[in-house]
Amino acid sequence: MRSGPGRVLAVLVGAIAVLAVIAGVVVAHRPTPTLDPGTPEAVVQEYLRAVLAGDYPAAAATLSPRSGCDARDVAAAYVPSPVRVVLVRSAIDGDVAVVTVDVTEGAADDLFGASGYTHTERITLERDAGQWLILGSSWLLSPCGSTKE
Repeated sequence: MRSGPGRVLAVLVGAIAVLAVIAGVVVAHRPTPTLDPGTPEAVVQEYLRAVLAGDYPAAAATLSPRSGCDARDVAAAYVPSPVRVVLVRSAIDGDVAVVTVDVTEGAADDLFGASGYTHTERITLERDAGQWLILGSSWLLSPCGSTKE
């Protein structure tokens, strides 16, 4: 049996492919972190979980009355499938917070995770009576206050 550079290269490429698949499976099956309750990040997480699960009343419960949106508006929003959302950062300035997330729509479980369209979204929250509530977002929550009759 011949053992040359081609065979070594094939074994090396095969080992890298196996490691990539294992890493992909581990990342895809890791649990979603639970954020500290009462923080803007946790409110956004609660909102997104409810929207993606189709629980529109629960999602609407995280909205500020000043948003002008209700459960019907949330139900009418475009929800991509599949979708992956990653917390990028958050900033609090007094009673206003902005939570920035990266959203990947159409993300399939392919070998290198190259599919899908990724965009960054900013979700604005306000503190109302000590509770953070979502005021607005251009993604999953269009500005519906001005379109209400």
